[in-house]
Amino acid sequence: MAQHPTVLILTQEFDPTADPVVHALRERDAEIVRVDLSYFPQQLSLTASDFGAERRVLRHRDRAVDLDALDGVWYRRPTTFAFDPAMGEAEVQFARSEALHGVGGILRATDCLWVNRPDLDGTAELKPYHSQLAKRLGFRTPRTLMTNDPAEVTALLRESGGKIVYKALSGGVVHYPGAFPNGLLTTVVGEEMNEHVDRVRHTICTFQEYIEKAYEVRLTVIGNTYFPVVITSQSEDSTAVDWRGADELPYGDYVPLPDHIVKNVHALMDELGLVYGAVDFIVTPDGDHVFLEVNPNGQFIWMEHDLGLPMGTCLAELLMSGRAFRRGDVTQIGY
Repeated sequence: MAQHPTVLILTQEFDPTADPVVHALRERDAEIVRVDLSYFPQQLSLTASDFGAERRVLRHRDRAVDLDALDGVWYRRPTTFAFDPAMGEAEVQFARSEALHGVGGILRATDCLWVNRPDLDGTAELKPYHSQLAKRLGFRTPRTLMTNDPAEVTALLRESGGKIVYKALSGGVVHYPGAFPNGLLTTVVGEEMNEHVDRVRHTICTFQEYIEKAYEVRLTVIGNTYFPVVITSQSEDSTAVDWRGADELPYGDYVPLPDHIVKNVHALMDELGLVYGAVDFIVTPDGDHVFLEVNPNGQFIWMEHDLGLPMGTCLAELLMSGRAFRRGDVTQIGY
């Protein structure tokens, strides 16, 4: 590892989740380059040259960064490119297409630790895919219907005794003009769904069987370190269906994951090629862990803050490691 490891963080300007990682990196004398892709092309430049001395360079303000000398890249939550407003729509479309291929290709050629590579993130975010993969690897998953056929939903509702769950595939954020983004939480629906079932035709809709919960687990995977956090969601009405419905979460005492669940998560992360991921489980009254989803870019700052978990430090040390990630023995961290 270099004397002063260099870490590139790609994220938007306001990103509180990045702050503890930046702090931990600074404490360890790492060189930090934090930029947003919206800086390109007006404030940020990239250059790749394969003649003479091969080079890949990122420049922002007065800094020039040798991309081949990076120890780690954290692809956190960057926003999209911002082009000159004087450009016409056709020119912007062309420039965006060129930038996607060019910037993406230059960064992808960087041979260091990625958390996570954006191409792998993109695949892992496809919930129908990763849910099917989880089932194949041995997880119990909810019975799930994805469709835009109203008759299919009516049939599932009938077979499920008039109680099913609706959830969004893509985060569930609706942007209405002039208003704050509106999030769609997971919702229990019943016979009233029959009155509006024709709306299903507008897009793919996801419905699942309702599963009784004892509690839930948000597992944050950072390399080979696992942080399982118990959420006693059934203790409050606001969190009973979707724990995101409360400002303050009801945490339960630490419970380590069973060995077979750790083994399955390990295999899932390996199949998806992820170094980082946030995995959600329902734990039934019988103690079964039911896999819901893996978010390759899930938030963790609230758990670090509330429970004192060293997640930012763990991620910082991983990014400074200066080598491709190797999957190994798992360490579970309690609180």
